[in-house]
Amino acid sequence: MLCKRPISPEETEREFPHVVEMLVPEAGFAEKLIAIRQFHTLRGIQARPGRSRRESGRDYIRWCFDDPGVAAEFADEFGGTIGEQHSS
Repeated sequence: MLCKRPISPEETEREFPHVVEMLVPEAGFAEKLIAIRQFHTLRGIQARPGRSRRESGRDYIRWCFDDPGVAAEFADEFGGTIGEQHSS
């Protein structure tokens, strides 16, 4: 049986360059995470988190998409900053 290695967040962002960065609420996502999963399920796409970061004591997570329209829908529904991943 061939096992595929997990894709890294960096690889995810290269393959799915349309990102929505969200501030993680202090109490976590709780019920919002259920809605985020449903968003992906209803569109037949896999949830693809990208890199996370910590700045000024707060955590941020990036959700990655291959379609800019879907990224915009996600940002409209859940908030966050939309942009494209650029090579660092």
